[in-house]
Amino acid sequence: MPTDEPAFPTIPGQHGLATHAQLLDAGWSAHQIRHRRSTTWQTAYPQVVAAHRGPLDAPTQLAAAALWAGDRAVLTGLVALGEWGLQTPRAQRAYFLVPASARSRRHGDLEVVRTSRPVPVAKRVGVVAMTGAARSLAEAAARDQVRPDDLEALTISSLQRGLTTPHELDLELWHRPQREVEAARRGLDAFQDGAWSRPEAALRRVWEGRPDLPPLQTNVGLEQVSSGQFLGCPDGFAAALGLVIQVHSRQHHQGIDDRGGDRWAHTVEKDSAMVSAGLRVLGVTPWTLYRRPGSFLSRVDALVRLGPPTPPPQVRVVPPR
Repeated sequence: MPTDEPAFPTIPGQHGLATHAQLLDAGWSAHQIRHRRSTTWQTAYPQVVAAHRGPLDAPTQLAAAALWAGDRAVLTGLVALGEWGLQTPRAQRAYFLVPASARSRRHGDLEVVRTSRPVPVAKRVGVVAMTGAARSLAEAAARDQVRPDDLEALTISSLQRGLTTPHELDLELWHRPQREVEAARRGLDAFQDGAWSRPEAALRRVWEGRPDLPPLQTNVGLEQVSSGQFLGCPDGFAAALGLVIQVHSRQHHQGIDDRGGDRWAHTVEKDSAMVSAGLRVLGVTPWTLYRRPGSFLSRVDALVRLGPPTPPPQVRVVPPR
């Protein structure tokens, strides 16, 4: 590097990036910046450069997007939900909200959107400010091309993880046309009815679509009366049939858990403990609930025809653990 050039500024949280304004403040001339851009630097987004031409990882690209969007811009939508730790569909665009006094603009896969509503910053990661989960969900419903089923699942997951509350999300959804947030509203309702995931919400809808079936409780704890052994929290429990329903998905029942245990082995052992307590265990996959609910209901009907188990299982409902 020529000795008359200043050092590239190292700014905390910017992943080795700098804006043109920051470079000028650091003593770079416009001519020097143009020369470096044409030789050894790369432009991540307009007016945002990295001092190398190597690949930029995802956190660096997001920091570059935030620098392009500006100091008052707040990340929202699907990309923000991903930053909150949710598993999201691939976002086609990153959205930033700015006050109404700022300017809307767009570049490639980035868009800055003006809003007359306040935009509180719920979290910062480096230079990236982001909206809370409730606002991000509502914005994703309105702006991102999210399948209704995926939006429902994201809503339930954000509530189940405590990223937002039912009250906070309900207030946020009322700021949007209800047709835009219908799937998020469905997820909120399902969570308040006891569902912890989209498959469990589907289980409740399928079951409640048959008013002749006995009541179904979701996500309650079961304990053996004689021994006090905690049997687990089945996805569904129909006490009148002595029936527990387990929704088995590859995503949640395969692999290694946080304690180093085999998830599938734990699932099988838990189901076996329920059978030993005299309960009937009916397993179903999410795909069946989504695509072939009639097949699931046929199996339920077969159990109904058998009548209640004799003797009845000696279990009681307890709070989940």
